[in-house]
Order: sequence, then C-alpha cells, then structure tokens
Amino acid sequence: MMHESLTLSAADWCFVKPDGDAARYYHRLAESGYAAAEMVPPQRRAMARAAGLRLLNFAGASNLNRTENRSNAVTQMREEIAHMAAEHIEQLIVFSGNRAGQDPALGIANCIAALKEVAADAERAGVVLTFEVFNTFDHPDYDADNSDYGFIVAREVSSPAVKVLYDLYHMHRMGEDVAAKVTANLKYVAHLHVAGSPKRDFPGEKQSLDYAQVVQRIHGAGYRGAWGMEFLPGPGSDAGEALGSAARMFCGYCG
Repeated sequence: MMHESLTLSAADWCFVKPDGDAARYYHRLAESGYAAAEMVPPQRRAMARAAGLRLLNFAGASNLNRTENRSNAVTQMREEIAHMAAEHIEQLIVFSGNRAGQDPALGIANCIAALKEVAADAERAGVVLTFEVFNTFDHPDYDADNSDYGFIVAREVSSPAVKVLYDLYHMHRMGEDVAAKVTANLKYVAHLHVAGSPKRDFPGEKQSLDYAQVVQRIHGAGYRGAWGMEFLPGPGSDAGEALGSAARMFCGYCG
C-alpha cells in the first residue's frame, strides 16, 4: 500500500512502449499505488484518466534564456497554460534552453523576465510552471545545469505558479548534495524526478545515489509533491513490475 503522504507518479516516455497495451499499463500503475501519470500524449489521456490517474504535467516551452526568443516563448507559454487548464493538467514543464556561449547570468535574467510575463496567467489558470534543471552529460550545453539557476529564477519571479522541477538524477550527476539542496529550497520545489545514478536505471540500493537517505530527508522536511519515476527499466524488463518494485521500495523508506 502507498504511504498516505507519499505521492508517486511515472513519466510516460520511459515506460509506455509504442506497440504496448497502454490501457493495461495505466491500470497496473494505479494498482501499484501511483497517483499520477506524467507527460501523457493527447491520444492516451482518456486511458490514463479511466484508470483513475491524475495527469500531472506536460513538456512545454524552451529557450526562455534567449532575449530574441522572449516574444515567441511568452506566446507559446500562454497557449500552453490555456491548454493545460482545459485538459486539467496540473503543471507545465518549461526549459532554459542551451547556453550557446551566452553568460548564464543573462540566461537567468531572461528566464525571469519571460516567466514574469506569464506568471499571472498561470495563477489564474491554476497551472504551475515547473522550471526543469538538467545535467550536461545527457543534455550538452544546457544552460540551467545546476539547481541554483532554477531556484534564483523561482525566487525572483516570486509567484506560487513558478517553481522548480528538481531532477534528483540530473543534479546528482552534476555533483549536488540533492537532499540538502531540496530541503534548503523546499518552498520552490514543485516536483521531483527519480532515476538511478549514474546510469538512469532502476533506483535500487546498489546506486551512487542513496534513495533511502534522500527520501527520508526530503519527506521528513515536509515535501509532499510527487516523486516522479523517470528511469529506464532496461531491455527485456517489465515496466509494470519495475514500477511496482520502485513504489514498494520508496514507500518503505517512509516507514
């Protein structure tokens, strides 16, 4: 059984095979104690809802860090916010874009400016804009390659509708003490992504990222957002079984 205060979600792109039985996958996800599915494409949303899952988020605008892209990014985000509200999707994931030689301080300033333009729209729509941070091993030259970048953006925009999507795998790869970073900036964290490190595989015990300690520290600090499974099950693995094992393991960390 899912711990009453631990919320789990799973990212579609990792676990739903193009030729697989998506409806069965969603039902197994719900039966394993998951509350939500992430990044569900339009053609599968009815199936996820029929299984009793919330639709947590969807990926949206990028290149917020470029002055020359401001107008396009703002227009795109406003359209996406309206779409999320109409579809009852809780969060819109947004991205800095690549650095391309630009000073990160300018990238941060541009992200702040773009998000300030749409924060009120998101608040009215009841949608949270989650600014995602990545590692540069998987995403070379990505500008927001550390959580301080994201937390500065969220703090300066100063809206309940603008927070950070803190990917534990990505930031561990970048050398951060992920539990310390999250607990120190808890009010700016909307969502967490989970994968084993350094291979983005099942977040089991034989990892350089100790999830037992991470879950206990972050949950103990009061985080009640979703723990979003975004790992690669591996060739021949059964996604439903892997997600069920992850759910039992993570809920067990909470006692």
